[in-house]
Amino acid sequence: MLKQNLSRHTKVKLNDFAIDINKTERAIIFLYCSWSPTITQLKSLMDSLVNYQDILLLVYDIDEKEALQFFDEQGLQSNGWGETYWIKNGKVISTLKKYGPQNMEELIGKNAKLLEGSGNCK
Repeated sequence: MLKQNLSRHTKVKLNDFAIDINKTERAIIFLYCSWSPTITQLKSLMDSLVNYQDILLLVYDIDEKEALQFFDEQGLQSNGWGETYWIKNGKVISTLKKYGPQNMEELIGKNAKLLEGSGNCK
């Protein structure tokens, strides 16, 4: 189900622990775990990205061996609620967790902020 949802977006990296967020121009980080109902958040996030295919989506399973050290080094935190971080020029500009279809306007607004000033606003 995860890979099926992720296939809707062109720029996705799954569990890429080599990425340095401080050097990332623009990206969305989604933290999930298989034991939590985070599929609701992922589906809503993917729906919000339909017109934002240029945004890199970084997806991390919090139960992976390297996850805790990576999150600590990058300043990320997860409690299993589909925590989502919007990164612009190496800085977290927004976060959201425990969201769903009712938050679509907010998700789209956060996506648009990543592209402000880049000439790629949709």
